[in-house]
Amino acid sequence: MDPIWQNSEIRFDCNSSQLKSRKGEKTIDTIENIEDTKGNPDESGIFRFTNLRVIWYSDTNSSINLSIGYDTITGFEIKSNYSATYGNTQALTLKCKHNTSKFEFIFTSKLKETNRMGPLFQGIQQAYESTKLYRDIRMRGAIIQDKDLILLPQETIVNKYNNVWNLSSENNNIGTLVITNIRVVWYHNASDNFNASLPYIQIKSVKKKDSKSGPALVVETFPQAGESKGYTMGFQTDQLGNMLQELTKLHKLYYQNPYFGIEGIIEEKINSSRNKEDQSTKIDDDVEVVESEYNERNHNIMSYLTSASGKEVFFFSNKF
Repeated sequence: MDPIWQNSEIRFDCNSSQLKSRKGEKTIDTIENIEDTKGNPDESGIFRFTNLRVIWYSDTNSSINLSIGYDTITGFEIKSNYSATYGNTQALTLKCKHNTSKFEFIFTSKLKETNRMGPLFQGIQQAYESTKLYRDIRMRGAIIQDKDLILLPQETIVNKYNNVWNLSSENNNIGTLVITNIRVVWYHNASDNFNASLPYIQIKSVKKKDSKSGPALVVETFPQAGESKGYTMGFQTDQLGNMLQELTKLHKLYYQNPYFGIEGIIEEKINSSRNKEDQSTKIDDDVEVVESEYNERNHNIMSYLTSASGKEVFFFSNKF
């Protein structure tokens, strides 16, 4: 089970295997005629948006490429430019940080038809930020309400175990362990804020080990970005055998087809925009509808990437 790196690293000139989508990685859209203005000026390329990263590679030599994980992006800016050669075009600036290094990338559309690049990226990035619990380990998060786990969209509870001891600190604590189709969550019986959420995509191994308190279920995670080692958490219960068998099975099953949540948000927004368009058409029967130059899928995504006033947002900068 390979650790996920696509969303948390920046890689230059990757080999073909690194550019291929990993399990669970979905391509959301692809745009042609995009220039890597700062790194490869005058080099036209292809921009591919996935649910984990953006990929740019040269038209003429695919070994010239970039893979930029969304976790590395600390801010971005969308600007409209005028070129005597191409007319009104658009530039997307990405400010990134990977380990201790900072990077700035500028991608420029070479044709006015590719001006959807910026708003499309903005919408995907917002969807990514709102779905971090599908991918990231979370300690002491706001994930419990009234002694129940707050479920994510498309998340279902497989089993819940009461009276589970957390052996990961000097003072063993008793609480509840919840196994879902996406993650394993433990929370303290007396304090909802004392909890841990471990997505399967971050779990390296699940095994039974002997501890000072006797046999325990040990969950080991991959190191997260910028860390030298991951978490090791031990749990003890009188239903250890059942818990181990269940977690091992679900962990392997999840790795066969991981779900990162972003595509669900995108689909929801697309369907929402489609319903609004249908309602608008019924109300404004006397308005002539002119087909745009984009296909239906891109049209719906662009509808999603508009503000409440219906105007496209062409500038956004924030630190995540």
